[in-house]
Amino acid sequence: MVSIRCDDCGFDCDYSVSGDLEQVVFAYWNHMANEHGIEYSPETLGRYVKKKIPQSVHAS
Repeated sequence: MVSIRCDDCGFDCDYSVSGDLEQVVFAYWNHMANEHGIEYSPETLGRYVKKKIPQSVHAS
């Protein structure tokens, strides 16, 4: 399971999402587009979320 918080990304926003990687990336992508008007590519968000995952999770 992974999670991301919007305020971890520099936004004054309390949105957070947890789940499997694809679910988190898709939910955060939707949030960024709908709430902040920023359309990052899902690939870019996926790389960002992966960097935030502890290495022990990558190994499983």
